[in-house]
Parts: sequence; C-alpha cells; structure tokens
Amino acid sequence: MLAIFNVTVPFFALVLCGYLAARGRRLPLAAVGPLNSFVLYFALPALLFRFVANSPFRQIANAPIFLAYGCAGMLVFVLCAVLLRRFNREGWRDAAFGALAASWANWGYMGFALIPAILGEEAIGLVVAAGIADLVLVVSAALALASCEGRGGEHWTRAVKGALQGIGRNPLIWAIIAGLCTSAFGLKLPFAIDEFLRLLATAAGPVALFAIGVSLYLPGPLRLAPATCLIVAIKLVLHPVLAWAVATSVLGLTQREAAVLMLMAALPAAGTVFLFAEQQQADAERIAAVIMLSTALAFGSFSVFAALVR
Repeated sequence: MLAIFNVTVPFFALVLCGYLAARGRRLPLAAVGPLNSFVLYFALPALLFRFVANSPFRQIANAPIFLAYGCAGMLVFVLCAVLLRRFNREGWRDAAFGALAASWANWGYMGFALIPAILGEEAIGLVVAAGIADLVLVVSAALALASCEGRGGEHWTRAVKGALQGIGRNPLIWAIIAGLCTSAFGLKLPFAIDEFLRLLATAAGPVALFAIGVSLYLPGPLRLAPATCLIVAIKLVLHPVLAWAVATSVLGLTQREAAVLMLMAALPAAGTVFLFAEQQQADAERIAAVIMLSTALAFGSFSVFAALVR
C-alpha cells in the first residue's frame, strides 16, 4: 500500500495546492477558466495527438475496450438516472446530469497523470480508447435525456443535434482523430514539432490537477443531500466494480486491460459535468458538491483500487 501512496500522494497534493491557493486568495476563482482553457485547448490535445500519432493504429482503435467501458458507463448512467427520477422525483434534466456525474470519470485531467504512473505508459492507449466511449456514448445520452424536459419533437431534434455539435467541437476528439490519421498513414513528426508538442504535453498533468484544486473551492457550506451522497457512492464504488465485471466476465479482456478500465472508472466525477449542468440550467450546485466530495474521497478509494490491481 505504501508503494501506491508514493504514486497517488504527489498527484492529489497538486490538487490540494490548487485548493489552498484559492482558499487563501492567492489565486482568484476567475483563474479557473484560463487554466482550464490552456489544458483543454493546448496541453491535453498535444499530449493526446503526440501519443496517438506515435502509437500503432490498432492500439487506439480498440473496439473491445470501447465496448467494455462504454457498456459499463451506460449501465451506471441508466441506473443512476432511474434512481434519481423514481425515488428523488427529479425532472429529466437534473436526473440526466446527476447520472452523468456518476458515470463520467475525470480521466481527461487526472487519468493521464495517475494511471500511467501506476500501470505504465502503454496504459495511455487504453485510456484514450475507453475515453472515446465516454465522449460518444455517455455524454451524448446525457444531453439527449436532458432534452426530454422540453416539449415537442422539434425540440428533441434540436437538442440531439446540439449535443452532437458540442461533441464535434471538442478539441480532444479532433486531437485523437488527427493522431489516428498520422498513425494510420505512418507519418513521422519532424523533430521540432514533436519537441514542441512534448513541452506542451508535459504541462497537461500538473496544470490540470492544480486547476481542479482551484475549482473545488466553494465558499459556504458543502451541500450533502442524500442524492449527492448516492451519486458519489455510485461513482467511486459501483462504476469501477462494473467496469471490471464487464471487461472480464462479459468481453473477456485481460486483467491488465480490465485494471486500466477499473482505475479510470474509480476516478472522481469529471469537472466538465458542472459546465454542462450550468449551461442547461440544471442543478449545478449539486454537481459541484459531487465533484468536490468525490475528488476528496477518491484519494482513499482510488488508492484502494490501485492497490488491488497492483
């Protein structure tokens, strides 16, 4: 267990630094936007493109990994949405984004830093292949379900079209596509461009983790309603267990591949869910509480899952 903590503590310490910087007014909350923009539009796309471009095409276009992680995510999403809708009597919009918080892990900011440190650099390819399933299946399902709160078939069509357009504008998707094309055609990056991308990619992990910490600082009491705790429990416990079960029992993946998917699912809720909820006028305050609580508790729960796979 000490070996696991030696890996996880530095990463979560970066999150704590960001939180303390915001709490101590050393960094304004308004800085979260620029930090996130740097990671989302520069550092992470550079990391993804460089890795995918230098990897065999089959390693990234991995259908079993896509299906395994996508199925686990959709199972968690549907289960959580039904529970929130039936027992908490919520509208479709709030249920959809609550379920998205339970099924969409923060692999974009934390996964690329933590998982390769535990399972090796080759795990990045599996993270990319599985992450595409989140973007294509789970996020699309959440945005489509949220649109059920509107009226009329025309509204449904516009909502689904808007969801697909939002995914199409995601720079991470285009970085992966560009990398796949580069890999498929066997193109070699010039040294200067590769070095430029390497420098940008190196900043992705530290800046992303620090930005998460800044965004976690919420003045005032934390909202700990039963539904919030339920979403966090599903995210940190049920999601990784289901990811392992689907990968090993249903699709027959290797234990190493299943371990990558389980660790991805064991990560806290993705911060982007808050942006979606705010844009769609859903219960963004609850989503913020889920993100903060799941990130704080993930230090312990993720370390346990990491110890199990080690």
